[in-house]
Amino acid sequence: MPRKSRELIGSVLNHNMVQGINREYIFQNDKQKMKYLNLLKKYSQKYKILMIAYCIMDNHSHVITYSENIKDISLFMKEVNAEYAIYYNKTNDRIGYVFRNRFNSKPIYDKEYLLRCIKYIHMNPVKAGISNREDEYEFSSYKDYLNHNGIINSKLLKIVFNQEEEYMKIMDSINYESLNLEKEKINLEDILEKFLSENNVTMFQIRRNSILIKKFISYLISNEYEFKKQDIAKIIKISRTSLYRKLNNINESKE
Repeated sequence: MPRKSRELIGSVLNHNMVQGINREYIFQNDKQKMKYLNLLKKYSQKYKILMIAYCIMDNHSHVITYSENIKDISLFMKEVNAEYAIYYNKTNDRIGYVFRNRFNSKPIYDKEYLLRCIKYIHMNPVKAGISNREDEYEFSSYKDYLNHNGIINSKLLKIVFNQEEEYMKIMDSINYESLNLEKEKINLEDILEKFLSENNVTMFQIRRNSILIKKFISYLISNEYEFKKQDIAKIIKISRTSLYRKLNNINESKE
């Protein structure tokens, strides 16, 4: 059965990740990594996508993208992966899927989380034991930041750091934090309890307050936890209809 096409919903800033099917090493050597990087550059120009950070590892890659049109990110990643899959199968005399899924994409809603994602991406080779420092790895954007070339330009620096000077000090000051990108199963009750404690609110308050419900959902998204709105309604002990109404009221008030 052919895979369904996907449409992204979220911010114009997205953290995108692709992984080899069965976690195979689909970027086995420098030539293959460079091929994928060149495809990222090629299609980012076609769709006017701004790449903010990237890292190409042996069996997966990360890229943070910015676009004026959220649908263009889906088209961008689709064409990059489709062309690379053809190239990979041809050079390895194989057929079939190359990537585990089309791609995994998470919206980035605020600057703090954006900086965490950039740090996480650049630290991938270090955490994998491939290099001792971020600047030693050839296929990440860290050296582009360091040398102010490659994907880096004035527009990007202004978007990320609101400045073009001293940005490396900001980069190096970011604390590394592992992100929940493997969609590991979570206990929503535990996450909700943590949220209530951190925000000094009660279950009664969150149940009656649409803003707090929205904040809790944003909290789940920012920590990359997988969830369904029906699960949120169940854990808060309100109906799905009530949850959707509260969220819609917030959206309507912003218009």
